[in-house]
Amino acid sequence: MKKFLKWTFYIVVVLAVCGFLAFLYFIPPFFLVAPETFSKAQNDAAPPATGITDQAERAIAEHGRYLVVTAGCIGCHQMPGPQGPQFDKYLAGGVKFKTHAGTFISRNLTPDKETGLARRTDDEVKRVLRSGVFPDGHVASYRLMPWGIYTSWTEEDRHAVVVYLRHLPAISHQIPDSIPAAAFRDPAAVEEVQGGADYGVAKK
Repeated sequence: MKKFLKWTFYIVVVLAVCGFLAFLYFIPPFFLVAPETFSKAQNDAAPPATGITDQAERAIAEHGRYLVVTAGCIGCHQMPGPQGPQFDKYLAGGVKFKTHAGTFISRNLTPDKETGLARRTDDEVKRVLRSGVFPDGHVASYRLMPWGIYTSWTEEDRHAVVVYLRHLPAISHQIPDSIPAAAFRDPAAVEEVQGGADYGVAKK
């Protein structure tokens, strides 16, 4: 019996090793392809700044494009479509995020006069990047917009981002207002958001 179990164990180990090697053989060759290849579609979606005639402004906008792409702004502000993100409508917004605090929709960052950043001044946009404070005074949740990362940018970086966004193709895309969560009205409970868990205090 012991001999049978011993050989069974060896067979299982050999099969597991063979299965693992087969898995490594058939998965895409991640280490044989440049990392840029996997993000090429998102990087190429960002319109170039080559259309700016003023050389100094074009250089600033190109730096802004680099920051926008590397910061991953497209991940939250890309206009969704039935078949996935609409890369031809770069940063037009509309992605919904459902949290314990309510449902939030990413803003339109294109320079559209009615639905985009043309309604905001450069200083208002820079303040959001600097401290997460919106024009109406509320502070963006860092869970939704990682503005804490952008605080390490210099003022020149933030200016470059604004210049680049001002030169994006304007896309009319009205973004609905956020929907706050219903007020929690049980006075006998204490809610703590930590790892998505709620902790209640029993009524006496």
